[in-house]
Amino acid sequence: MTRFLTRLFYVSLVLVWASGPLLAAPFSSAPGSIVSLTEPGTLADWAAGALELFGLVAFGIVIRKDVAAIAKKFVSRASVAGPDYTAGIENSGSEWETQTKASEGNFEAGVQQAIADKRFGKGVSAAGQAKFVLRAKTLGSQRYGPGIQASEADFAKGVGPSIEALRSLDLPPRRPKGDPGNMARAQAVAARLRGVKLGK
Repeated sequence: MTRFLTRLFYVSLVLVWASGPLLAAPFSSAPGSIVSLTEPGTLADWAAGALELFGLVAFGIVIRKDVAAIAKKFVSRASVAGPDYTAGIENSGSEWETQTKASEGNFEAGVQQAIADKRFGKGVSAAGQAKFVLRAKTLGSQRYGPGIQASEADFAKGVGPSIEALRSLDLPPRRPKGDPGNMARAQAVAARLRGVKLGK
């Protein structure tokens, strides 16, 4: 408790020290004028500096480890957290569905913003072909087989409607090889499968 009060005292001292420049920062209060908070030496700069000092003093945040050490620690801790992951999702299905449906508007807004910012292409460029090949050769090759084996029921569920639609499709009669009329058969198949995909 004493340590907390001491830290609180220093925080207060920092804020008092910062309040002088804050109050002295030039700004215009004339009617119709616009106060700019983005130029050097204005209120925003002093506020940002005060908040930064407040955070450092109040919480004592000092990062001593380098990025490699932090990444290594993350992997060592997270790689053994499988049971925690399983326990966390055990009974969260209904909550996931409800919350995910409720976020549809945010998803749409985020996608539109990503399109406007050209984030897709930027993300591909940032990853690069080397990362794509490396992950596909290592992780991808290991997970491909187990993923296929686990997908039997989902595969049947996904392809079933298309197969049933094709079985009941009444195609135009087959014409001689090379006859343009045979394209009508291909078009009928394409149109039916597209309808199945769109739920029609």
